[in-house]
Amino acid sequence: MAGLFPKLETIQQSFGNSHPLGNSKATATASGGATPYQARPELYHAYSVVDDAKNKTKKLSAEATREFEAAAQKAMPPPSGKIELYSGKYYAACTFGGLLACVSMSGWGGKT
Repeated sequence: MAGLFPKLETIQQSFGNSHPLGNSKATATASGGATPYQARPELYHAYSVVDDAKNKTKKLSAEATREFEAAAQKAMPPPSGKIELYSGKYYAACTFGGLLACVSMSGWGGKT
């Protein structure tokens, strides 16, 4: 029965060089070289297009954040810390607090 199957050495000699994993050139990636099976990035410009889009998105995001922060600083004056009793701010704060309490309780299943 041993004569029916070829030896392991015979199989490696026959098929070892035709398989990319058995090819010594294909293992060049471990040493830093390119293999004949790798794509050449200079032929495929999609890589640079994607990188350009990412860079532009980051720049736009940073600019939008900066603009938003500047607008928020202009819109909100620094807090004084005190609200005068029975003033417009007092009633506005009470109304907002009441609405906030009702909305938060309705989310917890409470009855308002």
